[in-house]
Amino acid sequence: MMPRPTFISEKGQFSIEYLIAFVLFSVVLIYVSFEAAGFLPEILMERGRLRKDSEAHRIANFLTESELGFAEESYLWNQTKVETLENNCENDYDSVLEYLGLDEGSGVRIKRYGYEEGPGEEEVICEGPRVPRGVSLGRTSRFGYIEDDEIYRLEVIVW
Repeated sequence: MMPRPTFISEKGQFSIEYLIAFVLFSVVLIYVSFEAAGFLPEILMERGRLRKDSEAHRIANFLTESELGFAEESYLWNQTKVETLENNCENDYDSVLEYLGLDEGSGVRIKRYGYEEGPGEEEVICEGPRVPRGVSLGRTSRFGYIEDDEIYRLEVIVW
């Protein structure tokens, strides 16, 4: 009678080497998962900030370069349109958010700074509720002028 090969007798059984390899693999996988989870909040905050920056740029471009915003032509803004947005913001802030393409949970602050003879005073064009703590902010600026008036810097802040 021939002796049975050892691999036939071990069929369907786990050897100690496989168990050790499985445990080591599991430990490494759990360690890498916890390390990756440590970076997740930072990545999400950066993603939110970049998204808000993008929204601020979009709104600033819309207001300063579109005839639906302030623009009459490149860098020339219509004072009447600026005042109209200011009045709309004071009377119905939510409709201004909708007009600018922002969600209900978002907010916007639009300011104008005069630069005729150096940095001038700020004028708030549109301002909603206070910025909540811990939210990501997006901020951008555009320059333009109003005919027969001074040069202005428009600042848009989105949260």
